[in-house]
Amino acid sequence: MEYKYQLDKIQELDIPSGQSYRGDCIFCLNRNTLSVRNENGKIYWYCFHANCDAKGSLNVGTTVDDLQNFLHSKTNNPKSSGGNFIIPKEFVTVYGNNKARAYIEKYQLENTEARMMYDVKQDRIVFLVEDNGEVIGAIGRTLSESSLPKWYKYGTSSVPFMVGTNKYLGVLVEDCVSACKVAMANLTGIAIMGTKLPEEFIVPIADKVDRCFVCLDKDATDKSFKIRDALSYHIPSYVEMIDKDLKHYSINELKKWGEELCTKIGS
Repeated sequence: MEYKYQLDKIQELDIPSGQSYRGDCIFCLNRNTLSVRNENGKIYWYCFHANCDAKGSLNVGTTVDDLQNFLHSKTNNPKSSGGNFIIPKEFVTVYGNNKARAYIEKYQLENTEARMMYDVKQDRIVFLVEDNGEVIGAIGRTLSESSLPKWYKYGTSSVPFMVGTNKYLGVLVEDCVSACKVAMANLTGIAIMGTKLPEEFIVPIADKVDRCFVCLDKDATDKSFKIRDALSYHIPSYVEMIDKDLKHYSINELKKWGEELCTKIGS
């Protein structure tokens, strides 16, 4: 597809600085496959449909308003100093990197509620950890299989990565991708980044959901029951065993699985 044609169509959307668009593709007309972001002086666009080659970026420059908003956020955010988490300058839009986009497509994360970025320095797709809408940390997954560690924690957040808005039921899993897939089952995904539940995570989890399933790999069954016991002091908790890694569930499989979990507790 001719780049100038794409450029003209994207400019017609007139996305304001700092805003984004997610909806039907204006090129292939498929539903909810086009993502456009206007941030940091650039407009990025990408269609996730397999048969559409719409993608690109445009340098539109940084406006005076952009600079003023940036400075205002730095001077008025009490958590931007004193050792609290500040988003590194190496974090950029996830849609500007081919490997990051491929990773998103591989695990069908196009519609995730989680906020993701790309770390250009460490070559990682980054999942932002939020608490009441504020970014307080991040967890990065390497996009180079030869790089270690596979997962890297930015900052010292005492809150786990959680995604989803289901207050009634959460599912505790090992990593951020699995948590995102849980959210696609219309539940709240909670990633503890391993098979051990840090004690400081318990209260934030209990504040987030009314009850929780622990869903670790089969080889961590004993640890699953220990985590359930620790959570049970605060909220009703259960262990759920699965035959296939949640990361590889299709969207339809996830929704069916989520419905089955709700049925088990009579919701």
